[in-house]
Amino acid sequence: MADVWQLGMGEEPARVAIVGCGGAGCNILRNVIAPANAVRIAMNDEVVPTIADIPARLIVRVEPLQGYAAMDEKAVPNLETDEEKEISAALLDRDVALIVGGLGGQLGGWGMGLVGRVARILGDATFALATIPFGLEGSIRRQAAEAQLRLLQNRADGVVTFSNDQLLRVAKDRPMAKALAALGVIMARPASDLAAALARSDIPPLRRMLRGAHEWRYGMGAGREKHRCFVAVEEAYASPWFTSLPEEVSHAIILMSVLEPRTDEEEILHEVRRRSPKATVAWSSLPPIEHDDRVVVQIFAGV
Repeated sequence: MADVWQLGMGEEPARVAIVGCGGAGCNILRNVIAPANAVRIAMNDEVVPTIADIPARLIVRVEPLQGYAAMDEKAVPNLETDEEKEISAALLDRDVALIVGGLGGQLGGWGMGLVGRVARILGDATFALATIPFGLEGSIRRQAAEAQLRLLQNRADGVVTFSNDQLLRVAKDRPMAKALAALGVIMARPASDLAAALARSDIPPLRRMLRGAHEWRYGMGAGREKHRCFVAVEEAYASPWFTSLPEEVSHAIILMSVLEPRTDEEEILHEVRRRSPKATVAWSSLPPIEHDDRVVVQIFAGV
């Protein structure tokens, strides 16, 4: 049977930096509720209203980001540029960099790659949550997103992608601006909750787990009353950004908010194991949101 281990059991919480890159990243970051062990860092080319309440800011030039992000850390192993040194200072004394942003533009996608390069040189674990542009946005933007994703996958230990096309399944009746805002809220929760779940002792095995999968997918579900755990896991597996081949999941990170800790935790793990029997599982049980009578399950699936 594959391994199952619980996150957050170490004595010290992990020191986490949640970095929002570009306009999409800053929109996500504004919805992130950072736990006490995490800091929020906004990277943009100017101070915009979305980062007005985020004191840790990196104001960068757009033009050189692609070249800086593409530098091979083996050929250029040191932090050479002012931008890299500023990012390094912001990540000082962190164990994990959670990077959020959108691919396809000139700032967010290359900025995520540059943060990944700096974090790798510093020895931090890195996990990225990135949006992929709509297919209708044109071939130039799509090609840029593909190049940025390939680079980010080489820089980060793990990358979760959220296709904007799949967003239409979640918010099909909403105006586009409100649909994109909803995606920012959706992506903020796993960033917040994963940061809260981690202990420093989790970092080495988590990094091995992230590197053990070619790509990562995300699903979230919620359930109430008698069959709440079954419904929550079922919804998570049916999420638009989740894998269509659950039996091929080799690694799973499960974040659960439960009502009856022991009973609900065991049932959720059983339901995940039933659908993905080959998966090595890391899990954490987080406090439920106040006045929320639902069990909520989030799953990062590595395939």
